[in-house]
Amino acid sequence: PDENQGPTILGTTLSVFILAVMTTIARLYVRIRMIRNVGWDVSDYTMILSMVLCIAGQCVIIPQVYYGAGRHIEYIDPKDFSQAMKLNFISQPIYLFAICFVKISVGFFLLRIAVRPFFRRLIMGIMIFMGVYTFGCVLTVFLQCSDVRMMWDLTVKGTCWTVTQIKILGYLNTVLNMITDLAFSVGIPIPMLWGVQMNRRHKASLICILGLGLFATAASMIKLSYIGNYGRAGDLMWDSRNLTIWTVQECNVGMVAGNLPCLKPLFRSILVSTYGKGSR
Repeated sequence: PDENQGPTILGTTLSVFILAVMTTIARLYVRIRMIRNVGWDVSDYTMILSMVLCIAGQCVIIPQVYYGAGRHIEYIDPKDFSQAMKLNFISQPIYLFAICFVKISVGFFLLRIAVRPFFRRLIMGIMIFMGVYTFGCVLTVFLQCSDVRMMWDLTVKGTCWTVTQIKILGYLNTVLNMITDLAFSVGIPIPMLWGVQMNRRHKASLICILGLGLFATAASMIKLSYIGNYGRAGDLMWDSRNLTIWTVQECNVGMVAGNLPCLKPLFRSILVSTYGKGSR
């Protein structure tokens, strides 16, 4: 049957994408209007860069769905299929870099509150590792075929890596993302903040907010379960539908979790305003 999961792709990706953009804009509002800090932190710039990449990625996914993403290959016009595959190819490095910059932004935020040299070195090491391995992953996207046009043009002759090799790289990338998410959400913040001289309530709230990064880990775990189905029958636009959804979710959920710790002044202002009105 001509099943069409395109609307599902758009609905699930756009909803969390909008939330991610809203929290990033709120972060900038807090920085510019509430705390009036002219000297922006590197974590702000990297999160803005990630938002720009996510906007670009979403702008690629929308026409990708128009050309057939989420449908079976036999129901897609060959020219449309070629366009959809080309757009799918373009989206891959965009989201690889976007996810990387989200994690680097969180890393820079953690460096602001890290006191002990051990944790600072550990955070910096993870950030450098993230940058290097993301660059390596992007290279594999472009080098997996002897002619890059083979990724979307079936008339171009040459050789490509096997589906099994591509799956192995997908598994490796996703597992490494899960490990770094765990490290930056709970693995480092809990022991790092444990001995810091800080208000206990503030410390607990900060750990809980950073722990929301576990939702990005959950998105990675779900994506991991779908990698095995990719390319099994050559129905690539259908097989990749869930990978597209959960790659976007992983990035945008990470953005939301990375922005929330910076929104405390906004939440405090809303609470004061709400309770202030209620007490009158």
